[in-house]
Amino acid sequence: MRLFHSEKRECEDCHAVFASYDEMVQHAHEVHKKHIVKCSECGKLFLHEKDRLHHVREENERKVDVRRHKFKK
Repeated sequence: MRLFHSEKRECEDCHAVFASYDEMVQHAHEVHKKHIVKCSECGKLFLHEKDRLHHVREENERKVDVRRHKFKK
């Protein structure tokens, strides 16, 4: 099982390499007709639901950290 990694830029199907994760997702959708999952908060696109969930967890943790630092004195 592969977990989401924003540095991942190689297509799982044809092993083409891309400059960005977003380009790879677009390629998978257009060339391999993969279903794409979209984050409802920011609109970022993902190849797998588990990748979107990982993104959501990371964003929530980041928001909590920002709030903690904001109110610490």
